[in-house]
Amino acid sequence: MAKQALCPCGRGLPYAECCGPVHQGAPASSAEVLMRSRYSAFALDDDDYVLRTWHPQTRPPAIEPDSGLRWVGLANI
Repeated sequence: MAKQALCPCGRGLPYAECCGPVHQGAPASSAEVLMRSRYSAFALDDDDYVLRTWHPQTRPPAIEPDSGLRWVGLANI
């Protein structure tokens, strides 16, 4: 992903200033940041991050992206 591309989580920040650092190992500062980073990981096909942040008792041994699935947005409701 381009350094200045907007983050898929929808906060309107560049990926490098938003979910990028969390994907690289920085701790999530809140539950919202964690969930946004997980959404972004799904949207970017970062399966390793998704699995690392999935509780070990419930995560599958592996995940396979669905090529027909398109992540289009994250909204607060």
